[in-house]
Amino acid sequence: MNCVAGLTRRPLFGYAAFMSRMLGSRWVLVGLLAVAVVVGCQRTDRRPFSARFPLSRPDPPIAVPPGMTLCGSPAPDAPLRPQRHVLALSSGGLYGAYSTGFLSGWSKTGTRPEFDSVTGVSTGSLIAPYAFLGEDFDGIAADLYTGVRAEDVFQIRAWLTIPFKDAVASSAPLKKLIQDQITPDLLNRIVAEHAKGRRLYVATTNLNTRRLEVWDMGAIASLPDRRHAGELFRDVLLASCSVPGMLPPVAFTVPGPNGVPVNELHVDGGVTSQLFVPTPVFEAASGQTPGVPVVPGGNGNVYAVVAGKLFPDAGPVRPRVLRILVATTGSIMHAHCRAELGNLYGQSRFAGMRFHVTSLRQDVVVNADTLISIDQVEMTKLFREGQHDGLAGPKWQYRPPDLCLRTPVNVRPNGD
Repeated sequence: MNCVAGLTRRPLFGYAAFMSRMLGSRWVLVGLLAVAVVVGCQRTDRRPFSARFPLSRPDPPIAVPPGMTLCGSPAPDAPLRPQRHVLALSSGGLYGAYSTGFLSGWSKTGTRPEFDSVTGVSTGSLIAPYAFLGEDFDGIAADLYTGVRAEDVFQIRAWLTIPFKDAVASSAPLKKLIQDQITPDLLNRIVAEHAKGRRLYVATTNLNTRRLEVWDMGAIASLPDRRHAGELFRDVLLASCSVPGMLPPVAFTVPGPNGVPVNELHVDGGVTSQLFVPTPVFEAASGQTPGVPVVPGGNGNVYAVVAGKLFPDAGPVRPRVLRILVATTGSIMHAHCRAELGNLYGQSRFAGMRFHVTSLRQDVVVNADTLISIDQVEMTKLFREGQHDGLAGPKWQYRPPDLCLRTPVNVRPNGD
C-alpha cells in the first residue's frame, strides 16, 4: 500500500455509497420516503417542543464540549486569518469521485491555492480533510473514490429485524474505515493549520432541531484530550455521511438545562444543505468599513465544487406512484443544490468575493441506477471527468446556474 504521513490508501466512501447492493432496491429508498411523507403529514401534539431529550442509554454517546459547533457558545480560539480562498464541497454520493478528480487536476496545473477555509457536506465531508491539508493528499482521496467496495462501507441487517431498527444497514464498516483513515498524525496536521487561522467545517443535520449543524473540525481536533478529540472528529464525519433510514443516526451528548446531559441525533448534512460557507467566513473576508464600497472580487474567492450535475437527467416516467416519487425526489435535490449556489453567489458578492462553481457536464452519461450506487468503473470515469475539468484552467463558471437548462434536453429511454 502507498502511504502519505502514515495514512493508508484504504477505500473509504461517503454517505450513500453503502447502498450499491440495494439499488435493485431504489424501492427501499422510495418506500422510506413515502413513509416519511405520510408520517410527516399527520397531526402532531401541540405541547411545547423541547429540541433535546434526556439521555437514557447505558453506554452514552460521545460528549460534545461547548464551542465545537458554530451554533454553540464560542470557545477560546485562534482568530480566522484573512479569507482569500474558500472551498465548498457538496454532497453527491458516488459523484464525489468527480470532486476528487477536479482537485487532483487543479493541483497539476500548479495554480491551486492553499485554502483558508474548506467546508464539506456528506460525501464532501470525507474529501474535505484531504483538500484542507493540500495536494499531497490528492492520491489518497483518489483511491478512496475509485477503489471502494460495498462491503467496506455497510452491512445489511436481517430483513425481519429492520422494522424494529433505526436503519436498513449497519454503518460499522464505514465507522471502522473512518477510524483507520483519521489517524493521530492527520489530526495533528489539522491542529497545526487551525492554529494558523485556517478553518475546516463539516455539516450534519440535527434531527432534534431539524436544522443544519456546522462543526468546527479544527477546534475538535485541538481538544486537550487527544483520544476524545479523535473520537468526536470521526463521529462527526460518520454523522455527516449517514443518510437517514439507511444508515443509523449518530448520537452526541450535549450539556442540557441545569447541567443535565441530553442526547441529540445527527444524520447526513445533505438533508438540510448540500453545500455551504458559514457566515463568519464571509464576515472575515469582507472586513467592511462603514461608508467604503465593496469591490466584487477584491476580498478573495469562493470555489464551489458540485459533486454531480446541476440538472437531473431527463427520462420517461410511468404514471405510477413510486416512479413519480423517484422523479420528484431527483428534481427536488437538484433544485435544492442550485438554490444553495444562488445563495452562495449573493453572499460572495456582498462580501466582495469572486464566485466560482464547477460541476459535471450535462452530456456525460453515467451508467448508475442512482447517485448512491457503487460502481468502480463509473467512479473512475467520474474521477477522470473531474480531473479533465481541473486541468482545463480549471474550468469555472462565475455565475449561479439559470432557472432552466438552456441547451436542448435529450430524453434517454429506459426499460420502464
